[in-house]
Amino acid sequence: MPYYRTCPHCGAHLDPGERCDCQETDTKEDYSNAGNENQD
Repeated sequence: MPYYRTCPHCGAHLDPGERCDCQETDTKEDYSNAGNENQD
């Protein structure tokens, strides 16, 4: 038996008591620099 639970919406593996943020609408994440961490 796994020690995690699966989010019914996105399938993420969550720790016991952890809430998934896939349904939150007010999260604002900036992905404009994604993949550019190692460029000089």
